[in-house]
Amino acid sequence: MLALSSRTALVLLWLAVLSSTALTECFPDAVDPEYQLNLIQAPASPIKNSAGSLEPLYNFARLFLLAVQPYGFPLDTASRVSQNEATSSEVIRYEAGYMVCLILAVLYIVAIPVVGVVLVWRHFHYKKMAVESQPSPLTLPWYQRNVTVITCLSVVVILLLCGVILTFNTNNKMHQNMQPNLSRLRTDIGNIEKALNSVPQKVDSIVDKFSVFQEELMEELQETGDLIGRTILSSLNSTINVAVDSLRTTVQDATGAQRHLLEVKELRENMQAIYTLLNMELTEMQTQLGKLNSSLNTSTLMTDANYDLIPSVDPEVQQLSFVSVFDGMEEQVEMLISSIPSICANQSTPQIEELRVYLNNVHTAFGNSSKRLPSLRSLSSAVSNVPAALDKTKADIEYYDYVRWSVSVSFCTLILIISLLMLAGLVIGASMVISPTLYPFYLQDQLRLTTVYLLYVASGMIFIFSWLFIIMVFINLFFGGNAHALACRSCTNGDIFEFLDKQALFSSLDAEEPEDMDIVAATTQSPIMTTDNSTTDLFMNPTDHQGKQAIKTFEIYQGCQMGRSMFYSMHMNELFSMNKFLNESMYLSGLVDSMHALNFDLSSIQLLPDSARTAVQQFRDFSNLDQINYNNFLRLLASPIMKTDLDAFATQLERAALTANGTIGENLMSEAAKARQLANIVRLQDSYRRNMSYSIEALATIRRNYQANADNTLLNATEVESSLQLQVPDAVQTVSDCVMERATELLRQYFVFVRYAIIDEALDCSWLPVSLSNMYTATCDNLIGPWNAFWLSLGWCCAFLVPGVIFSILAAQLWKPPTSPVNRERFHMPNDIFEKGTNTTCMTLDSLKGKRKDGDTKKPNFNIYMTLDDVIGFDKGKKEKGSCSA
Repeated sequence: MLALSSRTALVLLWLAVLSSTALTECFPDAVDPEYQLNLIQAPASPIKNSAGSLEPLYNFARLFLLAVQPYGFPLDTASRVSQNEATSSEVIRYEAGYMVCLILAVLYIVAIPVVGVVLVWRHFHYKKMAVESQPSPLTLPWYQRNVTVITCLSVVVILLLCGVILTFNTNNKMHQNMQPNLSRLRTDIGNIEKALNSVPQKVDSIVDKFSVFQEELMEELQETGDLIGRTILSSLNSTINVAVDSLRTTVQDATGAQRHLLEVKELRENMQAIYTLLNMELTEMQTQLGKLNSSLNTSTLMTDANYDLIPSVDPEVQQLSFVSVFDGMEEQVEMLISSIPSICANQSTPQIEELRVYLNNVHTAFGNSSKRLPSLRSLSSAVSNVPAALDKTKADIEYYDYVRWSVSVSFCTLILIISLLMLAGLVIGASMVISPTLYPFYLQDQLRLTTVYLLYVASGMIFIFSWLFIIMVFINLFFGGNAHALACRSCTNGDIFEFLDKQALFSSLDAEEPEDMDIVAATTQSPIMTTDNSTTDLFMNPTDHQGKQAIKTFEIYQGCQMGRSMFYSMHMNELFSMNKFLNESMYLSGLVDSMHALNFDLSSIQLLPDSARTAVQQFRDFSNLDQINYNNFLRLLASPIMKTDLDAFATQLERAALTANGTIGENLMSEAAKARQLANIVRLQDSYRRNMSYSIEALATIRRNYQANADNTLLNATEVESSLQLQVPDAVQTVSDCVMERATELLRQYFVFVRYAIIDEALDCSWLPVSLSNMYTATCDNLIGPWNAFWLSLGWCCAFLVPGVIFSILAAQLWKPPTSPVNRERFHMPNDIFEKGTNTTCMTLDSLKGKRKDGDTKKPNFNIYMTLDDVIGFDKGKKEKGSCSA
């Protein structure tokens, strides 16, 4: 077979070891679904063991190999062999059992041909000896000898046929299993290689999920300015409400005063115009009624209140011309207050973008820090050589297996032929012994001779080919047995673990330094504030080699079987501090300082613009509302407009017109109608009077508090404007603490995912026992198992060929026909059958008891022979002499 590199052989051996013989963390429920990657490799489908009903044969082969080579795995010898330092004596000492088997095989090779030569010589030597040297059948009952030979030869033939069947079966099973199991072995090793090579990619994908945390945190940070603005408003809520209320009151006072003054002005003009009109109409009515000599009293037809005395408010109205500045002032102030969060957000945008750069640097530094995670590169590199070696040697292995299968089929066929020859000879010879009448008399000698030839041919084939059979057995025993002992048995009993622990399969577990150390220093600096480099060390080396325990391959496999991560079974936790690597404060310390260093300038915000402030001051100082004589207004307006009721007076005129003659009556009716018109004008004037009274009372109410309200407005506005900037540090502190709590929670959630994903997904090895079990089944159960069962079956056949030769020769000697010369005299009878009789020419029963006509006697154990000429001559003589009486 082609020689593999020692390192590849070690990896194959390690994989086979692990295949023969829990600390897990449940995935946290609170982790963001965006973090879920499902990095766990699905186990391969298990391979079915093809032993089936041959499992007892496999177990027997293993027990035999255990007896041949009872030693454990040669740890020291294997170590020296791998280093080319072992001596031949060490190897021979370990292979002592096979040396004994070799000696037995050599004895078998020498003894069987020698015995065959001796038997051939004896056969030809005794064939030339005198007839007297042949043994007597009376020395041992012949039936008993036949039964013994038939029984023993039958058992041997049955056992040989069983061995041949098993040999054919195991040989074909190994040949059929070779190609699919090599392919499956290649697939499983490729899966292991893929899994080991994917660990760095899995860790990188986990580290790349930092961007999810980064984007979530950036969303929080982008809302920081708005949140700070709302926090400021919340802290000044009462003060702002007071300021807004006072401003609203002042605006209401100013606009109300202006509106009422304008109304008073307009009503004064209207009332004075109506007052003049009423006086004129009333005077004219008095004149007309006086001409008509009416008996009605017209002295009360006059106004009672003198509205010409209402003072003018034009100066006051002129003083309030600035009130238009207050239009929409309340809405403007409310909009200005509500815009404070957006102002803070706009001011925080450049600072937040700098924090984005900082988080990018943290992301890079976090990735570099993850490079310190112990690497499986040495194991992965070793495993990666195995598929290439298998691909390179697969064609040769299949070719060698085909040659082995062909030669084995040839040998099995030869053994089958030998067995069938023995079976044929046994069937013919046994049938002649058990039932002599089964065959005609004249065929018995030919059948006996055929039986002898069959058994001699079978024995001769055994003498010729047995040495090839035993060589085949020993070659397969040596290689198949060592493969089982060094790989399969050493795997199942764990002898090889100690040897693998001394190899360099895990040399790359030592942590590495980050590729770019400059980024570490970059992440220790806040982009917003300057700190001392020595006070901030975000990415300290999390590696600690003190107290490092040796890695045990058996512990690794046990951990994988129990669902334990390689992070613990390989003691990576002693090389790499996961708690330090996933320390939130280490990554967020610079962010905390940056958040506390946020600064906002709200000094430019004016609750009252300069124009509004000036307007409030003018309203307070120059509105002259306190100089109006409101009592005088109210006194003038309190007087009734008319001294008499014009509607009642119109009724009196109508009554008077009914009693008067035609022209006077008509005139009186005309004056009555006019009186009613004037009554309507009086009612209108009265409404003007009431409205003016209401406005005067409203102005009087405004006059009492408008100056104090204006002072409060100015004072509260100033207080709010100054408090806005004073509240910035507290608001920044409060919001920064809230944001950092959220950032810590987001980072903690991400780190919970990182811990779980690295330990229980990226470094999960629950798939390994299945793959290694498949490899063990493919190699030890499906290939080495039938291989060892094949040589065991072939050895079984070789072992029973020896008694087969013995009993075949015994049977051939027992069943062979007589070898004495044929006596052609008529009715040649032996002495022990025929006694002396009468001398007669006819053969009677009495003459058969006597001696023959010639008087000679023959030795016993001779058959009677008659030739065809004797029979014909005897028949003619009988006709001439007549028949003999009984």
